[in-house]
Amino acid sequence: MSAGGGRSGRVSVLGPEQIMALLPHRPPALLIDGIVELIPGERVTGVKAITVEAVWYEGVGGSDYSYPSSLLVESFGQAAAVLLSQAWRPERGLGDDVPILGGVTGVHFDEPVVPGDVVYHHVRIHRVIGDNAIISGHSTVGDSTVMRIEQVILALRPKRVIT
Repeated sequence: MSAGGGRSGRVSVLGPEQIMALLPHRPPALLIDGIVELIPGERVTGVKAITVEAVWYEGVGGSDYSYPSSLLVESFGQAAAVLLSQAWRPERGLGDDVPILGGVTGVHFDEPVVPGDVVYHHVRIHRVIGDNAIISGHSTVGDSTVMRIEQVILALRPKRVIT
C-alpha cells in the first residue's frame, strides 16, 4: 500500500484509488479521502477534508456552511466499510457486494463541521457475524469531538439483490 502525505501532516495508508478499489462509491458520493490507520478486524481511522467546492454547498446563501450531518454519518460509514472489507473480503475488497446500513443508534453531533475542517473518523469493530457487523466510533476535528456514534449495524449484500 502506498503512503502519501496530506495537509493534515498524517500519512495515508490508503488513498482514494485504493479506497475506490474496495468500495463501490465514486465522486461525488465518495466521502472519504484517505485511511491513515488500518488494523484489520479491529479499527480504522479515515480522513475527510471538508471543502466549500462540494456540490452540496452550491446555492447556499447566508452564513450556514455546516457540513450536512447525514453526510458526516455517511462518511463515517464509508470508513467503516473499508475496515469491514478487510474482515469480509480481505483478498478482493467488496467486489460485487454492497455494504448496507442496517441501523444507527446513539448518534450525537457535538460541534458543527465547516469547510476547511479535516475530519478524522475513528471506527472500531465490536462484532462480525457472517456478513453483518456491529461497529461504533467517533469523529474529530483537531482535538474536538464533532460526532459520536454508539452503534451501527452494517450488512453486506449482493449488488444484484438491491438494484
